[in-house]
Amino acid sequence: MSYADRTIDEFLDSVASRNVTPAGGTAAALVGAIGTALCEMVCLHTIGKDGYADVEAEMNDVLDDLGTQRELLLELAERDADVVDELLATSPDEPDRVVAQKRATGVPLAIAEACVPVLEHATVLAKEGNRNAVPDAGTGSFLVHGALRASVFTVRCNLDRISDPSFVEEMETRATELERSAEIEFGRVISTIERDG
Repeated sequence: MSYADRTIDEFLDSVASRNVTPAGGTAAALVGAIGTALCEMVCLHTIGKDGYADVEAEMNDVLDDLGTQRELLLELAERDADVVDELLATSPDEPDRVVAQKRATGVPLAIAEACVPVLEHATVLAKEGNRNAVPDAGTGSFLVHGALRASVFTVRCNLDRISDPSFVEEMETRATELERSAEIEFGRVISTIERDG
């Protein structure tokens, strides 16, 4: 059964267990998906509402892309658990261990990458969304931003165990760029909501 098909209680029980997976990466992806869903809700409370006809086409485009990002985050939640299980199935002296370590680093980076477009859309929602629903875009942004930061944290923890300097440098560069982009977009969302609230 996929994580998307489990009840919230079942998922939380699986995290709060002696099993190694699901762990931080999976949890971060699901938190990001929840934040994304909140942003989708803002679109739906804007489309078709009086006073928002001029942004309806844009809101429909944002809604479609947010749905894509939410599906991706759910897929990455599954993938993260899979790569961690794969890593745990290898012994430290196996050649496949390095490959598994890199995969276990690449997935949380992909989770962080999936969060950035959501924050970019939340910036649009903060400016143009239904004023009654815009605070939910803010809450969604807090969750997505937290998911991104948690994912980058996981990337860096995993990089400490990898002895391939070029791989480590590339991943660190990408993680830093994602962090920087996220900080800018998150700041825009919150400052817009606070200013216009």
